[in-house]
Amino acid sequence: MSKKIIVLALIVNIILLSSCSLLGGSRTDMLNKYNEDEKADARLEQIIESIKNKDKDSMKGTFSEQALKEAKDLDERIDYVFSLIEGDIKSWESIGGSIDETGDYGQKIIKSRFRYDVYTDQEQYLFSILEYTKNDKHPENVGVYSLKIINVKDEEPIFSDAGIYKP
Repeated sequence: MSKKIIVLALIVNIILLSSCSLLGGSRTDMLNKYNEDEKADARLEQIIESIKNKDKDSMKGTFSEQALKEAKDLDERIDYVFSLIEGDIKSWESIGGSIDETGDYGQKIIKSRFRYDVYTDQEQYLFSILEYTKNDKHPENVGVYSLKIINVKDEEPIFSDAGIYKP
């Protein structure tokens, strides 16, 4: 009887301590998700600081080289963002995100999509950020690919183009 209890306890410990979790994937996946969440939050903070300071160069610095090449009228669209945000940004909260990770012969690509509610003292905005945080094949793609900011009162657009969405 005691041997069965010991064997059962060992099996339970092996399952709990293994790198594969029955509840949420591997520990590595969970840590990567946590790191990507932190990266996305830090990127949002950087974008918010650019908006607060109306700093075009800082805003451009968040985008990947590839997005800068593909984006249409980026300077005009940055001005649009600066004029869109009414009031002082007071707070934000994450409303979800996803991470796509692909690998091809050791070449890893990580793409994250995160959405945030951003609150000013006058309005509420939805920020949607699509960013490549890793691309071993094409490092020029690392950075924000697209940034969409809308007032929550407006109809939600379709997000597909590089750069900054402007209706």
